[in-house]
Amino acid sequence: MSSSYTTQRFYAIGKVDSLDIPEEITLTGDHKHISAAVDEAIEKLRDFLSREGMKGKFIARIEVYVKDDECSNLVESIKTRISI
Repeated sequence: MSSSYTTQRFYAIGKVDSLDIPEEITLTGDHKHISAAVDEAIEKLRDFLSREGMKGKFIARIEVYVKDDECSNLVESIKTRISI
């Protein structure tokens, strides 16, 4: 296993179609696993929509990036539905 693999961290950016959401909501922190970044992104979007009093079904796009010592690269793009 290369040493760069151990320094990789994952973060996600969540977006909801047709809504302008502040960056502090859409951007997650760094995680050791892709699934943790995705879970945080969905949870932050769901909490934001609830706080704003929005109800219904929303289509969200979650982009997961890997960050290592040199750069960040998109590794996965997920389309999901969030129900409030």
